[in-house]
Amino acid sequence: MKFISGIFAAIILVPVLAFALSNRADVEVALWPFDGSLQMPVYLVGLGPLAFGLLFGALWGWVCTVPHRFKARRLDKELGALNDKITELQKTAIGQQALAVPKRPFWERKS
Repeated sequence: MKFISGIFAAIILVPVLAFALSNRADVEVALWPFDGSLQMPVYLVGLGPLAFGLLFGALWGWVCTVPHRFKARRLDKELGALNDKITELQKTAIGQQALAVPKRPFWERKS
């Protein structure tokens, strides 16, 4: 899985680096109702919002799955407790069965 994610990261990283290296010219960025302006490279103007959207989407997806992860963790603990209870009941049932059925030789058993 790490190999696949590494390949995926390389596939994304190569075009991003090529874009950033070929667009290093400065651009003046201003927001209309305000007087100030910023000088920044073109690649920041193009890739900055993209990176912000990617991080915001990842954070949003992580936050949306929090209730499901809590429920899965609770159900996993409950499943472990139930499995422990099943093995305990099987041990007691085997012990009671061993006490109830007398041992007979193989040749005396009915098929």
